[in-house]
Order: sequence, then C-alpha cells, then structure tokens
Amino acid sequence: MKKHTIILFLAAGLLLCAAGTRARGQAPQALSFRPGEELTYTASYSAAILTTDVATITFKTSTDKLEGIPCYRIWAHGLTRPFYSVFFKMDDVYETWLEQSTLRPLLATSEIKEGSYRYRSRLTFNWKSGMVYTFGKNLKKGYERGRTMPIEGADFDPVAHFFNLRSLPSIATMKAGQKGRLNLVMVDTIRTIEYRFLGREIIDAPATGPVRCLKFTCQLAPGDAESFEEGTDFFIWISDDLNRIPVYLETPIRVGRVQATLTGWKNLAHPFSSRITK
Repeated sequence: MKKHTIILFLAAGLLLCAAGTRARGQAPQALSFRPGEELTYTASYSAAILTTDVATITFKTSTDKLEGIPCYRIWAHGLTRPFYSVFFKMDDVYETWLEQSTLRPLLATSEIKEGSYRYRSRLTFNWKSGMVYTFGKNLKKGYERGRTMPIEGADFDPVAHFFNLRSLPSIATMKAGQKGRLNLVMVDTIRTIEYRFLGREIIDAPATGPVRCLKFTCQLAPGDAESFEEGTDFFIWISDDLNRIPVYLETPIRVGRVQATLTGWKNLAHPFSSRITK
C-alpha cells in the first residue's frame, strides 16, 4: 500500500478524537454521529505563500447488515480535483462495517486508484477468536499478501477509529499535556499512534467560520511501535461539542505541508454548537 495516500493520512489523523481507550466490547454510551451524516473535507498542499486545493474527501454513514448483523456502514471517498488530476489522479474508496451494538469493525475494505497504481485490501475482524485476517493485492503487478494477526479490544482500522472514538465522553475532561496510544490495523502490521492533548483553541476556517476546538498532536510510529522519533506528525483540531467533528488537520512534509479542512456537513447527530456566531 502506498504510505502517503491523502485519505489514509486524513483518516489516521481523524482517529485522534479518541482521547482515551474504551472497554473491550463496550460501545460508547452516546453516539456523536447518526445514519445519514455526511462530512466533506478539502485536502490542500501548501508551500511558501502558495496553497493548492488538490482533493475532496467525503465520509458518509448509513445502516446495513453483514451476515445478518445490524451495522453502520461508513463510506469514505478521496477524489482529486479536475485541475490537479492532470498531474496526479486519485480515486480512493474505503468502507468499514461497524457492529451497531458494540461499534467494533467487522469488515474494512479499500479500493485505491492513484496514478497508475491499483491496490485492493480487505480486513476481516473475528472478535470471538481475537484475530484479524488481512488481504492486500497490487492489481497492476498481481502481487498479493495477507496475514493473520491477534487483536485486542481497540485494535481498529483508521475509519473505525474515527467513528468509534468520536463518542467517548472522556475527551471533554482531558488536561493539556495528557498522552495516550492507539493501535491502527493495516494489511501487513498493526501500527501505533501516540497522541497528546494540547488544549483548546479557536480555528477560523472559511466554510465554518470560527469554531471552538480541542487541539491534538500525534505521531504515527514508522515501523517499530515503540519508537516515535521518526514517525509522521499530525495536528488536528476537533469541534468542542457533542459531534466531535474534525475541523482542521495538517502535517508537515519535506517541502511545505498537507492540510484537510472541513467544508461541508449534513445530518449531524447534535447541534454544531461550537461554531461562534455573531
């Protein structure tokens, strides 16, 4: 899998709304989302004084059944904008099925199209056996790989983390400097995210106006889950209300930085009360 797909970068960063861990097999008491919710982000690249909007990322939530089990079906789509697609075309789709009673992922799939690169993956979670069965295939080269890995209560794919942990009540009581770790299930390994709460801050984004937010920083460990010295840094601002919507996210890269900004929202579970209106 490519390591720097924009949608994976966003999903991995969004899971920082976690602020803690949850009990094994126990769903959050009050959901921060509902079926029909739709969130839209614009991904941008900035260098010096130039900022270019390169892609649109959309998350949609619906209900479904998987082998008779009622689920929330999360569909995430990353698509390059027409002008930028002349230079690099991306059309990525991620889907995750969450068991409604526990919010644990049962299945996560991806279909990645980036330039000439084609990749397909599938993560099947078996919580009774405590194992995840993974499969990934490079469609252009025909290369396949898969693993069977042990998992614990909060070892999820990025999209599952995003929606599962938004509903944790503990985020509202975090203190500046508080740290924690989360595990991210991928095709060939389980990576670790280390996060730190930086405090409250107002973000003024074009589509939302000023929003009261909770600010986090995190690092994705490069290969060794115990080492973060060379990991990828993320900064994320989450709405300080019951929706816990990621409003803005950025990460520095070798030249410039990549950003994702909330540009659209529909059918929220709660009022968007963190927006500051005059």
